[in-house]
Amino acid sequence: MEAIVLAAGKGTRMKSERPKVLHEIFERPLLDYVLATLADIGVKRPNVVVGYGAEEVCSFLRKWKTDSRLGVRATAVWQQDQKGTGHAVACCEKSLAGFKGDLLVIPGDVPLVKGQTLIDLIRVHRTSDLTASVLSSLRVDPTGYGRILRAGGRFYAIREEMDASNSERGVQEVNTGVYVFKAPSLFQALRKIRPVNQKKEYYLTDTIEVLIKNGRRVEAFPFASGIEGMGINSRRDLSEVIDAMKTREIQYHEQHGVTFVASDQTFVAPGVQIGRDTIIYPWTYIESGVKIGRHCKIGPFAKIRKGTVIGDAAEIGSFVEVTRSRLGEKVVAKHLAYLGDAVVGTGTNVGAGTITANFDGKRKHQTRIGKKVLIGSNTVFVAPVAVGDGAQTGAGCVVTGGSKIKKGEVVVGVPARPLKNSVAKKRRK
Repeated sequence: MEAIVLAAGKGTRMKSERPKVLHEIFERPLLDYVLATLADIGVKRPNVVVGYGAEEVCSFLRKWKTDSRLGVRATAVWQQDQKGTGHAVACCEKSLAGFKGDLLVIPGDVPLVKGQTLIDLIRVHRTSDLTASVLSSLRVDPTGYGRILRAGGRFYAIREEMDASNSERGVQEVNTGVYVFKAPSLFQALRKIRPVNQKKEYYLTDTIEVLIKNGRRVEAFPFASGIEGMGINSRRDLSEVIDAMKTREIQYHEQHGVTFVASDQTFVAPGVQIGRDTIIYPWTYIESGVKIGRHCKIGPFAKIRKGTVIGDAAEIGSFVEVTRSRLGEKVVAKHLAYLGDAVVGTGTNVGAGTITANFDGKRKHQTRIGKKVLIGSNTVFVAPVAVGDGAQTGAGCVVTGGSKIKKGEVVVGVPARPLKNSVAKKRRK
């Protein structure tokens, strides 16, 4: 299976200088979601058509990789002039020379399309021995989408809205822009389409009528829900997709034993792991890649950023931000704290106002805090810092870079200094 991703458009209605496919949802570009879905279904070398903002898109493609998808690389195909979707696909003929199998074509701005939906489309395309299969969806308001036209239930054309008649505009089955073609037949059909439409562009959708005239079998399958098949053409569309995505993720976690006190006021990105019996309070924001254990309490007003692992029975409370950190079991940070690039041991209590000052202007440094440490309010750790098990910091102290607080030691002041005989006194107790 080969794939073409259409990512050359400007997205005029976005009112932005940024290429449309690089607009983000939960810190991930739209194109990233599409490429990840393709990787999940086994597409290893997608062809990505670039045009507007090509340098930015290519820069993203060079960086695109995740630990779970090593070896997957996208090939950029340049569309010098944006002459429509048909022209964009035709630009890939050279890079796909000799390929005679099934070709998946997908827009770069449909982040909600599920891998299983694509698998279902490919399966029925093959079992039905079709030349072209279109993924469609049913929408209450089809405005802005190409309409799937049928006669007696038989699919015969896709009509773009600008070129549709009033009766055709009333059709609620719409084109998602996702197709599976037999590659040789597709490129033959592309040579026959003409820009005879309102936009004066070469429409990929026109290949359907060409194929039918040539006696080829085509079909449209309404496998995608309305929101799943939604493309993003405006900021309003982007907002709707963000809302749908976080709702989908929250519902998944609810089904697996997580409580959300106010799901409509909570934001959870795809790719988050949360253990059973954890409670997420309102206005919590959890980024992709975060792992949260069982029986935790997170929020309200907490921000848990990528690279963070939180152990069982931990409590992360109001206005606490955690990033690229590992917190052990029963760690408590209930108020007004920033934990960045930190490793915090089991049972440690993080006082209000605690900050790990991890950035020196050039590099990020790590703070390592042991087990059952009591961190006083407004403590600042100027990383790199190491704190031994059972140690304590006094309120308002500043632990300077390179410091190593011994096991059971109590430090106070600015800069932090050990209380005389603090370790010995604690041991006698």
